[in-house]
This record gives sequence, C-alpha cells and structure tokens, in this order.
Amino acid sequence: MPKGKKIKENEGPEYGYTQEEWVSFSKTKRSYIRHPETHKQSYLNWAAKQTNEYHRLRARKSQLKLSYGITIEEYDVMLAQQDYKCAICNTDKPTGKWKVFAVDHCHVTGEVRGLLCNECNRGMGLLRDNADLLRKAADYLDSHKIKSYNEGQERKVNGNQEVD
Repeated sequence: MPKGKKIKENEGPEYGYTQEEWVSFSKTKRSYIRHPETHKQSYLNWAAKQTNEYHRLRARKSQLKLSYGITIEEYDVMLAQQDYKCAICNTDKPTGKWKVFAVDHCHVTGEVRGLLCNECNRGMGLLRDNADLLRKAADYLDSHKIKSYNEGQERKVNGNQEVD
C-alpha cells in the first residue's frame, strides 16, 4: 500500500466495493464515495461561478497563446499602441463573428505584425500577404481614377453608422 494512504480495514464492502477495489482507488475518489452530498454541493457552487464570459476568455487566452505565442495582456498592449484601431484602415469597430481585432502575422516566420479589422485581414490574406500584389492592386485602383466602393461613405457596423 502506498505511503500516506490510511484505509480502514474492510471499509470497501461498506460502500459496495471489494477491499482490493477500495485500496486501488485514490484518496480523492474514496472521499467522493464517502461524502457524495458534500462533493455535489462543492461542484454546484463551482459550476454556478462559471459563465459564458469566463469560458470565452479562457478560450481566447488559449487561442492567442497556441496560435500566435502571445498572451492576452500582450494583445491588449498592442491594441493600446494602435490607439484601439485597425493598423490599416483605423476603424475602431472590429467586425466578424467575435467582434475582436484579428492578429496579423507572417505565415512563414510566425512573427506577429499587428492587429487588423476583419476586412483588412481578409483582404491581405486573399492577396497572399504579398506586398507586390497589394501595390499592384493600389496602382490598379489609382489608374482607373474611379472612386472606390466605400471611399468617403459611411459604413454600417451592427446597424450603426460609422464614417471612415
């Protein structure tokens, strides 16, 4: 029997287990069996404290760390350095499913470059993060002297008007 485990003789059968099974259980499991109501109440108290916001924050922290190697605190510092705006278009209203700015990063080195709104992040991604293609696209728009689709126009974000 491992050190530190104090097991009463023939206690297992009292709870419906053989003595061999009882000895194989961890101290914690035996405690759950002996005091089910106490453990149930402890669990209910813990579960009541868990909220959707708590789980979203935990998931966000994990996602930032696993995907980009940064903490949520580092994300917040980057956002403050960008004056809480997209690094490209300067909107302060992120869009997309989660309503947060996307972490822009180099897909080759993994280096984080900045925080972008969903539209800017997708636009760069669709042009394969290729600076030459982005310049050509800008030159193409300039050469046609056509007012871009949303240039100088208001943009709807969650039903509210935002002026670019």
